[in-house]
Amino acid sequence: MKKIWIWLAVLVAAAVFALVGCAPDEDEVSEPGQLSGKITVMAFNDEFDQMIPMFNEVYPDIEVEFTKVPSGEIVEKLEAALSTGVGVPDVFVGEQAWVKRWIELDVWENLSAEPYNAEALVADHFDVVKDLVRDADGNLRGLTWQATPGAVFYRRSIAEATFGTDDPGEISALMSDMNAFLDMGRAIKETTGAYLVPGVDDIQRLFFFNKKQPWVVDGKLVIEDIVMEYLDVAKTIRDEGMDAKIDMWTGEWFSGMNENIFCYVMPTWGLFFVLEPGATPPEEPEEGVEYSFGDWAAAHGPASYMWGGTWLGIAKASENKALAWEFIKFLTTNKDFLKKWALDSGDFVSDTAVVEEIVGDYSREFLGGQNHYAYFYEEAKRLSQSGWAERVTPYDEDIQNEFLTALKEYVNGTMAKDEAIQYFKDAVQSLYPEISVD
Repeated sequence: MKKIWIWLAVLVAAAVFALVGCAPDEDEVSEPGQLSGKITVMAFNDEFDQMIPMFNEVYPDIEVEFTKVPSGEIVEKLEAALSTGVGVPDVFVGEQAWVKRWIELDVWENLSAEPYNAEALVADHFDVVKDLVRDADGNLRGLTWQATPGAVFYRRSIAEATFGTDDPGEISALMSDMNAFLDMGRAIKETTGAYLVPGVDDIQRLFFFNKKQPWVVDGKLVIEDIVMEYLDVAKTIRDEGMDAKIDMWTGEWFSGMNENIFCYVMPTWGLFFVLEPGATPPEEPEEGVEYSFGDWAAAHGPASYMWGGTWLGIAKASENKALAWEFIKFLTTNKDFLKKWALDSGDFVSDTAVVEEIVGDYSREFLGGQNHYAYFYEEAKRLSQSGWAERVTPYDEDIQNEFLTALKEYVNGTMAKDEAIQYFKDAVQSLYPEISVD
C-alpha cells in the first residue's frame, strides 16, 4: 500500500494473469477419490498444519504444497509474486487488515460466478464474513471457515474481589458503555490495585469498529467523533493509572495475563491462540508465576467488534483452479469438516447451521466452564447487522496504525491533543498523497 508502484505492477500483472489458466469446467467435477493433482497454498496460519491432513483424508490424491509465511511478511511476498508472475500460489489468504487489497486488485477468482456458484454453498454463513469479501459488483471473491467476533476477557478473581460477582452477564452489565467501563477501572484500581487493561492500544477496536463511515469517503479523510473520543478515553485511562503502560504483543503484555491486569480485549482466536497459551502452566512453570488458567470469562464490553479472520481465494493465475476450488470448498463449506474443526479446536466457525448444532453443549475449561460459543453466536448475529463490512477500505490498517502512534504521543504527554491530531493528519497525507486531508 505504501509503495504505489507495487500496486500498479500488480494491477498490470492481474490483467495479464486473468488471461492465464482456466476455470474448472462443470463437467470436470468428480468424486473426491477420483481427483488427483497438486496445488500450492500460501498462508500465515498454523491451522493449515492440521487442516490439510483433514482435507487429505477425503481427498487423498490431491497433494497440497503449503508455504507458511509470517503474517508480517506475507503481503510483501505475495505482492512480489503477483507483480512478477513468478511463484503465484493457487490458493492464498487474505486477512481482515488487507483482504480488500486483493479484491480491489482483482487477483482472485469470482466465486459467485460459474462454475463455482459459491453463493448457494455459503447461504448459512454469517453475513458479516461474506460481505467483507464482496467486490464492487457484490460478487464473492473469498470464503472463510471462521467468524471472529470479540469479547472482553476478564479475570474472575479480580471481578469477584471488586464487585462480589464473577458472572459474565453481571460483569457485562457493569461496562455497558465507555463511561461505565472507566468507572469499572476506577473501582478495580481502588479495591484491588489491579489495572483495567494492559495498555491504551488494547481498546482500539471498541472505537475503530464502531465508526459510522469509512476512513476515506470520496477521497477525503474522515475523522469521526468516536475516534476523537478514543483520544479522550485513552488519556483518562493513562492519567488515572488504569493501564499498565504495556504495548500489545510484547513480552510484558503476555506475562500480564498472569499478573494484576483485569481484562484483555480479544476476538475468538485470541482465546485459544493468545490467552490460553499465555495463562496455561508450561511443563516447567516459571518460578513465582501464578498461572491464571481457569480464572477467565468472556463478557460483552462497551461495544461489539470483530477482529481478524482469514479468507481463502483462488488466484486468477492458477492453472489448477478445479483442485484449488475443492480445497477451499472443503475447508469453508463442508459442514462435517466445520463441525469437527469447531469441536476439536474451539474455533468459532462461519456456518450458522453448524454453530446452532453444537452451541448448546459447549463449554471451555479455561473460562471456568463458560459456553463461549453461545456468547460468540449472539455477537456474530449482532455484527452481521452492523454494516461494518461496507465501511472497510484498503487504507484502514495503515491509517489506524498512524492514529495509534499519535494517540500514544498524546497519552504519554509528548504532544498536546491538537498536535497529535495534526501529526496524524500529516502522516496520512504523507502515506497517501491522493487522499484529501483537511
